[in-house]
Amino acid sequence: MNTNLSFCLALHRAHASLQLKLDDELGIHHGISFNDFALLNLLAQADGGRVSIPELVRPLGQPQSSVLRQLIVLEKIGLVVREGANGFRQAVLRPVGRALVNAARETADSICTEAVESIAPAAVEMVSAALGSYCELVCPVRFSPLASASIPNSLKVEP
Repeated sequence: MNTNLSFCLALHRAHASLQLKLDDELGIHHGISFNDFALLNLLAQADGGRVSIPELVRPLGQPQSSVLRQLIVLEKIGLVVREGANGFRQAVLRPVGRALVNAARETADSICTEAVESIAPAAVEMVSAALGSYCELVCPVRFSPLASASIPNSLKVEP
Protein backbone atom coordinates (compact mmCIF):
# COMPACT_ATOMS: atom_id res chain seq x y z
CA MET A 1 0.00 0.00 0.00
CA ASN A 2 1.14 3.55 -0.73
CA THR A 3 2.92 5.19 2.24
CA ASN A 4 0.80 8.34 1.92
CA LEU A 5 -2.41 6.33 1.92
CA SER A 6 -1.19 4.29 4.89
CA PHE A 7 -0.41 7.49 6.78
CA CYS A 8 -3.85 8.96 6.04
CA LEU A 9 -5.61 5.74 7.06
CA ALA A 10 -3.60 5.59 10.30
CA LEU A 11 -4.45 9.24 10.93
CA HIS A 12 -8.13 8.44 10.37
CA ARG A 13 -8.01 5.48 12.79
CA ALA A 14 -6.26 7.59 15.42
CA HIS A 15 -8.79 10.39 14.97
CA ALA A 16 -11.72 7.97 15.20
CA SER A 17 -10.39 6.41 18.41
CA LEU A 18 -9.67 9.78 19.98
CA GLN A 19 -13.05 11.16 18.96
CA LEU A 20 -14.85 8.20 20.57
CA LYS A 21 -12.93 8.73 23.83
CA LEU A 22 -13.59 12.49 23.77
CA ASP A 23 -17.29 11.94 22.95
CA ASP A 24 -17.62 9.58 25.93
CA GLU A 25 -15.84 11.78 28.46
CA LEU A 26 -17.26 15.12 27.30
CA GLY A 27 -20.73 13.56 27.22
CA ILE A 28 -20.43 12.12 30.73
CA HIS A 29 -18.94 15.23 32.34
CA HIS A 30 -20.39 18.10 30.29
CA GLY A 31 -23.31 16.76 28.24
CA ILE A 32 -21.75 17.59 24.86
CA SER A 33 -20.03 15.67 22.09
CA PHE A 34 -16.55 16.34 20.79
CA ASN A 35 -18.10 17.94 17.68
CA ASP A 36 -20.08 20.26 19.96
CA PHE A 37 -16.89 21.07 21.85
CA ALA A 38 -15.05 21.82 18.60
CA LEU A 39 -17.78 24.23 17.49
CA LEU A 40 -18.02 25.93 20.89
CA ASN A 41 -14.23 26.16 21.07
CA LEU A 42 -14.08 27.87 17.66
CA LEU A 43 -16.65 30.41 18.83
CA ALA A 44 -14.82 30.93 22.14
CA GLN A 45 -11.58 31.73 20.31
CA ALA A 46 -13.21 34.07 17.78
CA ASP A 47 -13.36 37.83 18.24
CA GLY A 48 -16.41 38.60 20.35
CA GLY A 49 -17.38 34.93 20.44
CA ARG A 50 -19.10 35.27 17.06
CA VAL A 51 -18.46 33.72 13.67
CA SER A 52 -20.51 33.75 10.48
CA ILE A 53 -22.08 30.36 9.95
CA PRO A 54 -20.41 29.75 6.54
CA GLU A 55 -16.99 30.34 8.17
CA LEU A 56 -17.60 27.39 10.50
CA VAL A 57 -17.97 24.88 7.67
CA ARG A 58 -14.34 24.19 6.76
CA PRO A 59 -12.80 24.21 10.26
CA LEU A 60 -15.48 21.77 11.42
CA GLY A 61 -15.30 19.63 8.28
CA GLN A 62 -19.06 19.51 7.92
CA PRO A 63 -21.53 20.78 5.33
CA GLN A 64 -23.31 24.00 6.24
CA SER A 65 -26.59 22.11 6.73
CA SER A 66 -24.92 19.92 9.39
CA VAL A 67 -23.39 22.93 11.13
CA LEU A 68 -26.79 24.60 11.14
CA ARG A 69 -28.47 21.52 12.65
CA GLN A 70 -25.77 21.38 15.31
CA LEU A 71 -26.22 25.09 16.08
CA ILE A 72 -29.99 24.65 16.42
CA VAL A 73 -29.46 21.98 19.10
CA LEU A 74 -26.87 24.12 20.93
CA GLU A 75 -29.22 27.10 20.71
CA LYS A 76 -32.10 25.10 22.19
CA ILE A 77 -30.01 24.27 25.25
CA GLY A 78 -28.90 27.89 25.61
CA LEU A 79 -25.21 27.66 24.69
CA VAL A 80 -25.30 29.73 21.49
CA VAL A 81 -27.61 32.10 19.68
CA ARG A 82 -27.93 32.69 15.95
CA GLU A 83 -28.12 36.33 14.93
CA GLY A 84 -28.39 38.28 11.72
CA ALA A 85 -30.60 38.80 8.73
CA ASN A 86 -30.49 39.16 4.95
CA GLY A 87 -28.39 36.06 4.49
CA PHE A 88 -25.66 37.12 6.93
CA ARG A 89 -26.09 34.80 9.88
CA GLN A 90 -23.69 34.50 12.77
CA ALA A 91 -23.33 32.04 15.60
CA VAL A 92 -22.69 33.78 18.90
CA LEU A 93 -21.43 32.09 22.05
CA ARG A 94 -23.57 32.88 25.10
CA PRO A 95 -21.96 33.29 28.55
CA VAL A 96 -23.21 29.88 29.68
CA GLY A 97 -21.68 28.38 26.52
CA ARG A 98 -18.36 30.06 27.27
CA ALA A 99 -18.40 28.69 30.82
CA LEU A 100 -19.20 25.19 29.54
CA VAL A 101 -16.50 25.19 26.85
CA ASN A 102 -13.92 26.45 29.37
CA ALA A 103 -14.78 23.59 31.75
CA ALA A 104 -14.92 21.07 28.90
CA ARG A 105 -11.53 22.27 27.64
CA GLU A 106 -9.94 20.96 30.84
CA THR A 107 -11.48 17.54 30.23
CA ALA A 108 -10.45 17.52 26.57
CA ASP A 109 -6.94 18.70 27.47
CA SER A 110 -6.57 15.84 29.94
CA ILE A 111 -7.70 13.25 27.38
CA CYS A 112 -5.47 14.70 24.64
CA THR A 113 -2.50 14.82 27.01
CA GLU A 114 -3.03 11.15 27.84
CA ALA A 115 -3.42 10.31 24.15
CA VAL A 116 -0.06 11.78 23.14
CA GLU A 117 2.03 11.06 26.24
CA SER A 118 3.60 7.97 24.65
CA ILE A 119 4.73 10.00 21.61
CA ALA A 120 8.01 11.92 21.75
CA PRO A 121 7.34 15.66 22.23
CA ALA A 122 9.42 16.51 19.15
CA ALA A 123 7.28 14.16 17.04
CA VAL A 124 4.07 15.72 18.42
CA GLU A 125 5.35 19.19 17.54
CA MET A 126 6.40 18.10 14.05
CA VAL A 127 3.10 16.39 13.22
CA SER A 128 1.13 19.26 14.78
CA ALA A 129 3.01 21.78 12.63
CA ALA A 130 2.56 19.67 9.50
CA LEU A 131 -1.18 19.24 10.09
CA GLY A 132 -1.54 22.95 10.86
CA SER A 133 0.24 23.85 7.62
CA TYR A 134 -1.97 21.46 5.68
CA CYS A 135 -5.11 22.96 7.23
CA GLU A 136 -4.00 26.49 6.41
CA LEU A 137 -3.33 25.43 2.84
CA VAL A 138 -6.62 23.66 2.16
CA CYS A 139 -9.03 25.40 4.51
CA PRO A 140 -7.88 28.88 5.52
CA VAL A 141 -10.25 30.77 7.77
CA ARG A 142 -10.63 34.50 8.17
CA PHE A 143 -10.74 34.38 11.94
CA SER A 144 -7.94 32.78 13.92
CA PRO A 145 -9.41 30.41 16.52
CA LEU A 146 -6.04 28.80 17.13
CA ALA A 147 -4.12 31.96 17.97
CA SER A 148 -5.39 32.35 21.52
CA ALA A 149 -2.97 31.65 24.33
CA SER A 150 -5.86 30.25 26.39
CA ILE A 151 -5.91 27.00 24.43
CA PRO A 152 -3.93 24.29 26.22
CA ASN A 153 -0.85 23.21 24.28
CA SER A 154 -2.19 19.70 23.73
CA LEU A 155 -5.21 21.18 21.90
CA LYS A 156 -3.27 23.63 19.71
CA VAL A 157 -2.45 22.91 16.11
CA GLU A 158 -0.40 25.76 14.74
CA PRO A 159 1.35 26.00 11.38
